[in-house]
Amino acid sequence: MKINNEEIKGVLHRQVSEENYHLRRYFPSVLFNGFIEQFWFVDWNLEEQRTHTQQNLPDPNFHLIISNDGVKLLGPVSKIYSYKMEGKGRIIGVKFETGALKELLPLPIEEYVNSEVLAKDIFGLDFATNLISLYEHENDAEVINYLHDSLVPFVQSITRPKKITQNMVSLVKNNENICTVKQVANYANISSRSVQRYFSEYVGLSPKWLIRKYRLSRVLDELESNTVSILDIVTRLEYADQSHLIRDFKEVLGITPNRYNKLK
Repeated sequence: MKINNEEIKGVLHRQVSEENYHLRRYFPSVLFNGFIEQFWFVDWNLEEQRTHTQQNLPDPNFHLIISNDGVKLLGPVSKIYSYKMEGKGRIIGVKFETGALKELLPLPIEEYVNSEVLAKDIFGLDFATNLISLYEHENDAEVINYLHDSLVPFVQSITRPKKITQNMVSLVKNNENICTVKQVANYANISSRSVQRYFSEYVGLSPKWLIRKYRLSRVLDELESNTVSILDIVTRLEYADQSHLIRDFKEVLGITPNRYNKLK
């Protein structure tokens, strides 16, 4: 079980938020390459009458969620995702790779955007029932071993289109110089129309949306540093102008960058 120590992205007010919970992330075994990206655990124990609403700008992935609300599958999220923490609680999560569940889903992926379904509807009643008991189990390694065994029967092959899409998503996520769908198409050596089709089929969101999402994630990183101005960010991330950045930021996060800074 290898710990995932990669930098966390897309968490709003990260420095303040992290004081309210304990997050652990682990990579899966090679058996799940192309199917599971990571396992994650969040625990919190807040004082009486105190709450914390965690807000994230998440990756466009499906998550299997085990919480006090049961076992659910959360679809790709196109906006800010909020979760209220209070008292003592925890979440056990499985983050699937892009498009990994396509063959298991009864509907097109786009139908699951910004929604959640009961895990039993996708993986079966026995699967969901057996996982409920994991909520009370405090040993991460033992929980992951059980999840490994439970999810092995659902592993899907990595088809060429799926792999191409996963590579394109990784490119956009990890390369701040990607600003257009045409650049993504050139990298993948396919047409822009094909990029659109792959994203529709395996991501459920458009490539233009994903490019904007990760650019805004980098804006959040810059704002967290408290060392740069909005104009500095516009220049560094090559936005057309300040109003463009502010418009995108407000449309996706619901507030302006200046307001975000004041709330830190």
